[in-house]
Amino acid sequence: MWFSGKKEQTIISLFFKHIDKVEETLECVFKLLKKYLEDADDIESLYLRAQRLESEADRLRRKTEMEMYSGAFLPNFRGDLLGLIESVDKVANKAEYVADLIVLQKPEVPHQLKDLILMQMEYSLKAYESLKSALRFLFEDLERVEEFVLAVEKYEHEEDNVERTALRKLFEMDIESCVKLELKELIRSIGDIADRTEDVSDRAEIILLKRRF
Repeated sequence: MWFSGKKEQTIISLFFKHIDKVEETLECVFKLLKKYLEDADDIESLYLRAQRLESEADRLRRKTEMEMYSGAFLPNFRGDLLGLIESVDKVANKAEYVADLIVLQKPEVPHQLKDLILMQMEYSLKAYESLKSALRFLFEDLERVEEFVLAVEKYEHEEDNVERTALRKLFEMDIESCVKLELKELIRSIGDIADRTEDVSDRAEIILLKRRF
């Protein structure tokens, strides 16, 4: 661990609570998506839980930032850490948006696309799990960070391939244009979760390079 001060340790603890809460949000949205594709009924409770988890993540982000503004860490690293926190929060925001699309629009998902859309979300979750490890080792063992940064890239690439396949199938279907547009937005938005996760990973890699050199 780089930092031993009490204030710094408090902030690092809050930082990882925020990381964990975002993961809970993603997992809840995945359950909501799976439930919707299996049986569109009785998803309201999962939707409310996803909203609550995203709000809790947002409160943790603000609390972490307020603690940091009290003067912990050197200015350069403080800026890097603030950038990480804000980027991670964007992952939760996009997950909540996916939940909104499902519950408010209730898109008609053809059976040919269901497995692909679920696979998208699975890869997005795997990317985030790898990100968590990269961020953990950023504070504990710099030599381990790169392997998990590469894992994030791998899962984002896999998700991107599935996304393109889903979009190709979608636009080959003989369905109404308005339905296609709704599904396109859903598919793209799930892909954005993986993209935003990779954005955080890129920031972590930059911090790694700064620490090494």
